[in-house]
Amino acid sequence: MITVVITSYRKAPTRMLRTFIGELSSTMQVVNSRLRRDLTMRSRVEKKFSMREVGDLLGLTKNYYESMLSKSAEEEPSFPAGVRDGRERHYTLDELMLIRAHLQSLPNRRRPYLHWRQPGDPLKIVTFGAQKGGTGKSLSAAHFAQYLTMNYGLRVGLIDCDPQATASLYFADDESHLFDPEIATVAAFMGVSEPGETDLVTRPTAELDAMWQPTPWAGIRLIPGGSDIQNGDISLFLLAQRAQVPVHSVLKNAIERWDDDYGPKTRFADLRRADGSFDVDRYTAALRETVDVIVIDQQPSLTLMQLNGLVAATSVIVPQTMKGFDLSTLSTYSQNIAEYLDYIEETSADAIGIGRHVVLPTIVQEANDKDVDQIVDLYQRAPELFLQVWYPRSDAVANAAEEYKSIYEYDPPRSRRASTKTFIDSANAVNDALVDVVWGSALPSRGYARDFIKARWEE
Repeated sequence: MITVVITSYRKAPTRMLRTFIGELSSTMQVVNSRLRRDLTMRSRVEKKFSMREVGDLLGLTKNYYESMLSKSAEEEPSFPAGVRDGRERHYTLDELMLIRAHLQSLPNRRRPYLHWRQPGDPLKIVTFGAQKGGTGKSLSAAHFAQYLTMNYGLRVGLIDCDPQATASLYFADDESHLFDPEIATVAAFMGVSEPGETDLVTRPTAELDAMWQPTPWAGIRLIPGGSDIQNGDISLFLLAQRAQVPVHSVLKNAIERWDDDYGPKTRFADLRRADGSFDVDRYTAALRETVDVIVIDQQPSLTLMQLNGLVAATSVIVPQTMKGFDLSTLSTYSQNIAEYLDYIEETSADAIGIGRHVVLPTIVQEANDKDVDQIVDLYQRAPELFLQVWYPRSDAVANAAEEYKSIYEYDPPRSRRASTKTFIDSANAVNDALVDVVWGSALPSRGYARDFIKARWEE
């Protein structure tokens, strides 16, 4: 039996606002942490991949992959054998990444299987930003990071610049320190976490590297979001007023400084010993030595912290719903950014954002001609600015999000498998198109965007 003492609101004690906010914050840290942990960390990345799915992700036919699997397993003890289930085998994401490394390190490989940066290659930085909330921004960023690891074996660094840490929740598990108030956020990485400092805190690059948190996703590391990011905004504002620090490029400079010391050092041939055997220890170290791309998830606003994410980016992706009222926020967002950039270009010689940048339509109601017609109109007016692929409105992704899981790790009940597959097809098309935006021909297309466009635009 639960006994609850109810106090009339008329008799509740009065409080100063600061006292109320402090008590509310303390209470919700306990409640919110418990709720989120229960929802998010109970299970994570349980999805296993069949031989056919592994073959598809590697770009191989099932028959070829099965014969290669048998041969590799016989010749190399460290080659993943998966878990047998009847006549089928299933593999984890970690095993998929290890398979890629095995194949990529073979001197006589037929094609590339692993697309890691090699020493001297530049670092790509992709920022997902929007002024309006509810556009699927965080999930789009999470999907993109996961797609890159599954389809290309890339090592991805995800920086969550949102105090609410929404994107971080898609990568948390029982071993994550996501809810620890002492966890380092992007503000600490930038050296602006404490308001009142008279200058930036320049940390050793070893400390910056230690801020990248491991995740259950093979190849993905995370600098989580958190409330400290709001302090960073205050710090940047005060620094701009007192010290005349160029506050727009603090994140860009921090990333460059870290990458100078922690860029790629391992070549694919280094994954094999002199006798030709695969070196698992060298592979494990290489998997953690750097990242090949940084994905930044912004909060739905335009603050000094968010401006830093835009300035640091080589590509900016703007997830945007297609309703008329929502599009007005896109107009405001672009105008505000333009004013910032005009000012920056007047006071700085740095080249900003040399890459492709696009608007990604999201939460599109495909049964609603207005949404699709809006995309067609925008694309025809400015085909270089708007993608021809989109994320549809779907119950499948909503069901996955209830468990803080992306569509790529969601294991739906039988009744929802068809809708889940349909949404995965759209997610693959979106991410295939984004790969082309960011890398062009440097990464091979999987053809998902082409198939999506052919089905919807060429009928």
